[in-house]
Amino acid sequence: MRIAPDNQAVLDACDTVMLAVRPQIAHDVLPRLRFRREHHLISLIATLPREEISGLTAPAHKVTKALPMPMIAHKLGATIICPPDAAVAALFGGLAKVIEVENSAEFNALSVVTATYASYFRYLDTIHGWLKQHGVDEGKGRDYIASLFSALGSAPDMSPDADFMHLAQDYATRGGINEQVLRELTAQNVFEALSESLDGIHRRIVGDTP
Repeated sequence: MRIAPDNQAVLDACDTVMLAVRPQIAHDVLPRLRFRREHHLISLIATLPREEISGLTAPAHKVTKALPMPMIAHKLGATIICPPDAAVAALFGGLAKVIEVENSAEFNALSVVTATYASYFRYLDTIHGWLKQHGVDEGKGRDYIASLFSALGSAPDMSPDADFMHLAQDYATRGGINEQVLRELTAQNVFEALSESLDGIHRRIVGDTP
């Protein structure tokens, strides 16, 4: 591995370049660099549209957006890329699943999903805290929760023809405890609130938020 002295040296030595600067400084950093027309740019700058990146990096004519997540370091999760590109798919495909999308609107919508990670872990933490309040050893509770939800994460792959609502119904035995929690959370508009939050993230990503 060789470390270049600066960003321009990287551009001068490479035909394929990943752009990973923070979006807050992209408009300052990118126009100062000299791009070549033959550069293939892979933008990891999540909140900047591909068209905007193209304008900042002219005359480079090929820009692919990609959204790799930290878990691909463990060969888990997926990376979305737009537009479809065999070389970029092969690059990220060596780490985890690749989902190629045709247009920016679809890419932006999929990007919203990544805003739910922290809430997911807060959900698990709420369950964990409840167990501790009821005398369950902290380590045992954590191991049990992690094992259960890891198994639940495999359910869509084991039932590829079932959508998520059907899976919810399968696990919500009539008159059972899963049905009760689902019914009570639905009555408290928990899922509606989640949908509204996703709408807000989408507006932020596409630039509709002042």
